[in-house]
Amino acid sequence: MAYETQQGLHRLPAPASAAPYLRLPGGAGALCAALARALPAGSVQLNTRVTQVNQLPTSDGVEIIAEQAGQPRRYCGSTVVVALPPRLVAYSIRFSPPLPAALQQTLRAVPTWMSHAMKSVVVYADPFWRAQGQSGFAMSELGPLAEIHDASPASSQPGALFGFFAPEHPLRAASLAERQAAVVAQLTRLFGAAASEPLAYHELDWALEPFTSTPGDEQPPRQVPLQGPALLREASWGGRLHWAGAETSLSEWGRLDGAVESGWRVAQQV
Repeated sequence: MAYETQQGLHRLPAPASAAPYLRLPGGAGALCAALARALPAGSVQLNTRVTQVNQLPTSDGVEIIAEQAGQPRRYCGSTVVVALPPRLVAYSIRFSPPLPAALQQTLRAVPTWMSHAMKSVVVYADPFWRAQGQSGFAMSELGPLAEIHDASPASSQPGALFGFFAPEHPLRAASLAERQAAVVAQLTRLFGAAASEPLAYHELDWALEPFTSTPGDEQPPRQVPLQGPALLREASWGGRLHWAGAETSLSEWGRLDGAVESGWRVAQQV
């Protein structure tokens, strides 16, 4: 790995404590698409925003009020599973009857994993750093990217490096052109002259995404939770309302593994 400090650039072995990880061919979106194809046609409603969840007083059911292309939508069922980040639920969905105060407070208190983050991806013709014996993994105290990884596909065509901007780096408020120039300059420092000629540059600031981040997520949490609150692993409304998602998991909080674990848990509850 490359480690950049005020004193210079250091080449170090990757830390033995680094968490193991796997990458999905086609990205995580490919997994979502595969799951959607296995469902009956029409099961997945895109571009539909849930605004209210109501417990029906005259039956054992639940009513969901949503908006799709500016038009109201209504769905009814016996059970609802909420898989949004808890804090986003607290900010964007009304519940009737209102949720207990302790549950509302818990929803607002749970941070959303990486919702403060800004990510950039720089694309190259090939992963040239591998030919130099480098992994593409880097940490930097100078920035603008604080953490960098190899994001090349299994075919190695094209090559790609991605990184996360330091949370409070001033370039996050700069222009796209300024950020791109600074990122490419940093990668050139770390990986050599070949990094100065990218094919493309992409970025996304999750803090600006209204369906990811809330005002409570502007700063990263001081401490990352090890697991979600126990209250969010319990059903509400007499078993009609369940909570899922990576921020509710008992293990691998905030990560894809945690989301899968929570899905298995809720499936057994339902």
